[in-house]
Amino acid sequence: MQPIGAEHRQAVDVHSRQASEFAASYDAYEHDPYGSCFTYSRMRLEKALEQYLPRSGNGQRALDVGCGTGYHLYALADRGFDVAGVDGSPDMLKRARVHNPRAELHEADVASLPVADASFDLALCIEVLRYLPDPDRCISELARVLRPGGVCLATAAPLFSVNGYPLVNRVALAAPMGDLVRLKQFFTTPGRLDRQFQKAGFRDIEVRGVYTGPINWVEHVAPRRLPSFLRRWEPIDQRLADRPKLRGMSNMLLVKAVRA
Repeated sequence: MQPIGAEHRQAVDVHSRQASEFAASYDAYEHDPYGSCFTYSRMRLEKALEQYLPRSGNGQRALDVGCGTGYHLYALADRGFDVAGVDGSPDMLKRARVHNPRAELHEADVASLPVADASFDLALCIEVLRYLPDPDRCISELARVLRPGGVCLATAAPLFSVNGYPLVNRVALAAPMGDLVRLKQFFTTPGRLDRQFQKAGFRDIEVRGVYTGPINWVEHVAPRRLPSFLRRWEPIDQRLADRPKLRGMSNMLLVKAVRA
């Protein structure tokens, strides 16, 4: 096992305690993607990923960095990819192994991946960069493990999100706020992401807005109305989230980049 950096340890520990919740949330996503903000965000993300993922992996190798409970490992294997995953949480990996018994899994720091250079065709990094004070190290590792022409798909948290979460996160760190987890997160912009991925050795970089709107507040204020709200909101979301002037204010950014 590669050691986990101290700056990443808190996020790993928190997510280890939440492993069963993550597994239950992904199960809920399969049954009702409009049931919560989490399931809605994952539905919007899956639709965005679908634009870049090949229908068939044809035996290519895919690495999921921050694989969690193994949801994307299973989906990629189902497409024909030879899959491997890395996560810092043994509890997450335990669950990932149940659904992906043939996957190559590693408990390690995402900033020091225990795999060979240029050994993968596809790398996923979903909801990882937002927990890293120095995401450049992880981005460089993503570049290192990809073959030339390999594709990286990574998410990040926008600094100017209209749901106000960057501010909420800082306030929650200073004083407890209901059931919000006190875990420091790090926010960015499309321009900064573009520069970071270029510096790491990527080309053909696209930064997309995945979903937008202050929907988290609807969940807190009127949770029973959330599913119907999300069904009405999604067509608007599809038109707004990735507009060039608005994507930096979305609730999630998706980076697609090709290894030079």
